[in-house]
Amino acid sequence: MNKISRTARSVTFAAVVGLSMGISAPGALAQDGAVDAQPAAEQGAVNKANINFNQKGSITLFKKKGAESGTAATGKEMAGVPGEALSGVTYKITKLDYDLQKDDWAAFPKSAADVKGDKKTAETKEETTGTDGKAAFTDLPLGIYLVEETNAPDGIVAGAPFIVSVPMVNEASDAWNYDVIAYPKNTETKTKKTVKDADQNIQDAYTYTINADAPTWGAGKSLTAFRFEDQLDQRLDFQKVTEVKAGETALGAGDYEVNNPAENGNKLVVKLTDQGLAKVKSGDKMSLTFEVKRKEVGDTTELKNQADVIFNNPNTGNEVKNKTNEVVTYHGKLKVVKKDGKEDGKVLEGAEFELYQCTAANKLGGKLTVKEQDKWTTGADGTITIDGLHVTDFADNAQVTDIKKFCLKETKAPAGYALPENPVTEIEFTRENIAKTGELEGDDAVTLVSEIENIKRDTPNLPMTGGAGVGILAAIGAAIVAAGAWFARRTARN
Repeated sequence: MNKISRTARSVTFAAVVGLSMGISAPGALAQDGAVDAQPAAEQGAVNKANINFNQKGSITLFKKKGAESGTAATGKEMAGVPGEALSGVTYKITKLDYDLQKDDWAAFPKSAADVKGDKKTAETKEETTGTDGKAAFTDLPLGIYLVEETNAPDGIVAGAPFIVSVPMVNEASDAWNYDVIAYPKNTETKTKKTVKDADQNIQDAYTYTINADAPTWGAGKSLTAFRFEDQLDQRLDFQKVTEVKAGETALGAGDYEVNNPAENGNKLVVKLTDQGLAKVKSGDKMSLTFEVKRKEVGDTTELKNQADVIFNNPNTGNEVKNKTNEVVTYHGKLKVVKKDGKEDGKVLEGAEFELYQCTAANKLGGKLTVKEQDKWTTGADGTITIDGLHVTDFADNAQVTDIKKFCLKETKAPAGYALPENPVTEIEFTRENIAKTGELEGDDAVTLVSEIENIKRDTPNLPMTGGAGVGILAAIGAAIVAAGAWFARRTARN
């Protein structure tokens, strides 16, 4: 078999630059205009006499997840291609209006960017990769095909389109390959939301952090948009952005813009400016940290939060929106009812309490302040309500293993009543305990109710005239008189 001309090899290899093992979201960018075609003077007449134009061809894609490796593709099956098989990616191929047998190969597009709209035919096929990452297009007429990624799983940045020639010249330049195999890659952009809310009660500031991967890109491409969006619960008050980072670089004034959520339906938007975008490197780890305060418990103990990270895909120019995981913060109300320990149904006004975090009644931590209040006094209805406290069994979006308690310390009893022998009451403020309803008055889905009793101070009982008390006093008096007479007689004898 005759050697195929250098021009034929150049053109067909250019047509499958997208087959590189290194193709990924960024590597695919190099497909568009990065291939060196032969100078026009060398292209001349292409040797295509060895092509069997009666034969059908195929394009098989093995989709991989991971960074580009830089290894050149051969168009044949290759062993040890790095990257994890990626399922659920949909590809569409479109036959372009070029005749391999009659047209001048030098005029064929060298990249997807060179494809003119009027050269796209109605001959299209779509396939979705399976668990092995494979999408096969078989029984194809020979020609030039545009390969486009039309759908990708969440968090996966779509690769750039590329062109494939069927057939393509083999690696040795001495035969045509009618069954072309490619290993395009995608990069995965992960997003994650975290919260630091441990021990933060209502109107205490706590923090959210959004972590995200910037997309990767190659030469000639750039990041033109990147922003964080967070639809805050209406019970939250945004406080401030505390940090924005691109890799290890802390972004400063002029690098990003922060909107006013109160004027935007409580939606926070932090957008990188052109100045900030210039500081982001391909594949950088991005992060945003900001503070919020919960204004009130409201109708539910849980407060959920989830964010979006939005950027342009440098490979396609399309906008990508990745959603973070959901984080939850729990707060509840504590209601205390002060009651008479003996008289059923009687409530007591004027009892004063302080609140502590504790491990036991005799092991108090620091005194707590909630909504700028560190002392609570029962009203005419005998109650106090603290709105609200962070639960003790769940914090920072995780189950707490070393569960603490709240302790109510009675510092002043109602008038006429004594402090309890142990003035400290332990409160197990867990999600389960708060959720129990109907056991006590005012006990609802967001409120834990605790009843604390007081006993009146002891006072002497004054006897009533003519009553039994008079007889007792008379008997005592008679005994005293008799004793006095006995001592008098004894003294006289002596």
